[in-house]
Amino acid sequence: MNEFTVKRVFQSSVTTGFVATVISFVLACIIWPIWSIVMKSVFSALAATGIAAAPELGATLITIMVEGSWFWLLIHPWIWLILVLGACGKTTFSSQQPYTGLSYTVMALITGALAFFVVFGFIGIWWKPFNLVLMLMPKTAEDVALAILGWEAATYFIFPFIMVQISFVALFHKWPFAGTSKPAIENWGVMFFSTLVAVIFWIAAIVPSFMPLAIGGEQVVFPPMGSWATFAAFCQAFIFVFLIPAEGGEGYPMKFFAKKQPLMGVIGFLIALAAGFILPPIIRGIVAPMNLLPGAPVDLVVASLLLSCITCLLAWHSLFDDFPSVQDVPNKSARVLIRLAIWLILGFGLGTIWIKTFTKIPFGANDLGLGLPTMGVLGGQLAFLTVVLYLSAFFDKWPLIYKEPLSTSKKEITSRFN
Repeated sequence: MNEFTVKRVFQSSVTTGFVATVISFVLACIIWPIWSIVMKSVFSALAATGIAAAPELGATLITIMVEGSWFWLLIHPWIWLILVLGACGKTTFSSQQPYTGLSYTVMALITGALAFFVVFGFIGIWWKPFNLVLMLMPKTAEDVALAILGWEAATYFIFPFIMVQISFVALFHKWPFAGTSKPAIENWGVMFFSTLVAVIFWIAAIVPSFMPLAIGGEQVVFPPMGSWATFAAFCQAFIFVFLIPAEGGEGYPMKFFAKKQPLMGVIGFLIALAAGFILPPIIRGIVAPMNLLPGAPVDLVVASLLLSCITCLLAWHSLFDDFPSVQDVPNKSARVLIRLAIWLILGFGLGTIWIKTFTKIPFGANDLGLGLPTMGVLGGQLAFLTVVLYLSAFFDKWPLIYKEPLSTSKKEITSRFN
């Protein structure tokens, strides 16, 4: 078995996190345009006939397809491979960075593509907008319009996956599967069960958000909470609060009320659910007079600010090692409250800056004068967050932190003192 010693370029976790954040930003500015160019070329070739039949609708379709490809090929697999399956197969091809991260990224891309084709290959048998042939190769203007509906609903499968699958890990600690069998079986049990729940949520909430289904002129579905922006704000508030116990909150706030599963998970879920209803109206009342994004629904601004808080929380956990540590602040209450203050101050502060500058950033809404599809005020933050999560979980923060194999002499010396 290989033995390693961990080397750090910077000893301070805050310095490491800051530099890693800058690297993530620069990489996102480079990776997104490349991704956009490549995927636009692929989808434009596949959907050429439909685009020629309806150029304006075709441009909208290409934008949604490119955004959806990022979610399905990069974000979904990260959730499955890292959180649900516990970094399954990460060192299959290499245990040395950056080769580990590169090979695992390829594995993620393949996993995401297979999942997309399996899910919509099945659902598309009966749902015309989700038919793979229609989604990828529309022929008429009517096909393009249906494909847009299908891709919008498919793209925002991301919300059920985040809200449901990560909840099983962050709130329920993989209950009821944890501790019942071998880790691999437990992980796959969580994978299949949480996917089933996520699909139900997707059908119940996401599909009605984008598909105005009617029978005999009578509307049979309604968008949750009246509009997509309002529902998105609810989702972001829910996600932010349910992540806190696992991402620096050290089990709180749900540990105030329970210490064992499944009660911990149930209480954590109820707290997050309450936050979903309570936080957006409060934030809306504060930011509405500010008119941060003229012409856009105020709830879209609320959703963006909350997503910024989520981004800061996850970046602080992944890149800054949940500073302050136990050594820095021994008192748990003070430690968690300091982190909470950091997430909120940075989240709302940087979130406001993002809203005012995202049109100038390549992974926001700057097409670099090339007519490239862009991610927008919400998707852009997810593009940046994806790079943060990959740098941390796939590449182990290489090259800022790396493992160096112990030499034979070092191994002998180490063994004498262990």
